[in-house]
Amino acid sequence: MSPGTHYVHASAVMVAEAAVLIRGASGAGKSQLVLALLAMGEGRGIFTRLIGDDRVAVEAVSDRLLVSGHPATQGLIEERGTGIISRNIALCGAVRLCVDLVDVAARLPQPGDSSTDIEGIRVPRLAIQWDVGPHEAARRVLAAMNWA
Repeated sequence: MSPGTHYVHASAVMVAEAAVLIRGASGAGKSQLVLALLAMGEGRGIFTRLIGDDRVAVEAVSDRLLVSGHPATQGLIEERGTGIISRNIALCGAVRLCVDLVDVAARLPQPGDSSTDIEGIRVPRLAIQWDVGPHEAARRVLAAMNWA
C-alpha cells in the first residue's frame, strides 16, 4: 500500500474494463449488489470480477481513482444467509462509477448529484435507494455504464 492509499468502508466490482465502487451504510446491501452484478454480468457475457467486499483501498493516481481489495479478505464476500463465500477476483481497477446506496434517492437528481469527489478525483455517481433490491440496482448500474 502506498502512502496515498486509504481504506474505506465500501465494496468494489470490475465490470468489463471499469471498476464500480459501492458505498452505503452497514446492511444497505453493498455485498448483495456486488453478487447481483457478478451474476447479471456473467449472464450477459460481460467480464465481471470481485475487487473487494466491505473494505477497499482507494488511491488517486494521476487523474484516475484506483480501487483494490483488502489483502485479508481478498476473494471473499458475505452472502447474507449463507456466510462468507469466495469469488474470482480482479486485483484492482480504475473507478468509472461510484454507487451510493441511500435511504431516499432523489426522484429527479440535481446536476451536482451526478458526480462525487474521492481523493481529489471527480467520479460519476449514481444514487440508488437501498430498498429497490439487488437485481434492480444491478440493472441500473449496468444501464448507467451502457451495458444494459
